[in-house]
Amino acid sequence: MLLYVTVRVSPWAPALGVLAMFEWPVVKPGKRLSAGPSRWPALLRKDVRAAVRLFDTMIAGGIALMFLAYAVREPNMAIEAAWIVPVVVAISNSNLALNAFGTDQGTGFDRYLLLPMTGADIVRSKTQSLLVLLGAPMGLVSLAVCWRLGWAMGGMIVIECLSLLLLLAGWGAWTSVHTPYPMRAYRFSDGGSVLYGLVAFALCLAPGFAAASGQWWVRFVILGLAAALAWQLTGAAGRRLESRRELIRSRLP
Repeated sequence: MLLYVTVRVSPWAPALGVLAMFEWPVVKPGKRLSAGPSRWPALLRKDVRAAVRLFDTMIAGGIALMFLAYAVREPNMAIEAAWIVPVVVAISNSNLALNAFGTDQGTGFDRYLLLPMTGADIVRSKTQSLLVLLGAPMGLVSLAVCWRLGWAMGGMIVIECLSLLLLLAGWGAWTSVHTPYPMRAYRFSDGGSVLYGLVAFALCLAPGFAAASGQWWVRFVILGLAAALAWQLTGAAGRRLESRRELIRSRLP
């Protein structure tokens, strides 16, 4: 199923490929039937179309484009900029990660109640959208680093970006089912739990510190921990969503 989605959105295939790193929960007997792969591209397009109209997403994309322009104009790119920019991009889009249902509004979330989708299906769809939205600007940053600083340094930044994607995907899936709030187009996001936001900020800093250390093994340790956290939290969020559908709907006018 994930391969089908990746083919349909081939321009974003590198970001969606992260999903292959962990297994998703299996639907148990008595639960809702899976929505099947045919619904995911449509849900993905819906989420991306709504999210790109948020100022947070625009800023993240703008930062990536400015970094690309900096790489074009400056042959001797600063190494510090290479590992700081992915963290800034992730933090800029953290509100969307922590509140994946915010762009749906009430009528949009009603579609999930009508479709034969499990909680895991819904969380999986939201995770794919987040990987596309964050993976695109981080992919630009990684390419710029590979161009100016070589493939070795570029590989380190790719690992940093993958860690950031997995950490935000996992933690964001958990917070999205616990503290949903509406997000408006062409506005900055405000709301949600301050504590959850601080945790997300700390999680985003971890890959950055690992990149600054210059040690490959530190990066791989952070990447492994990020993958384990994403696997656990996305699975738990999918199960939790089953019992919180109506509550989430009531918080999205």
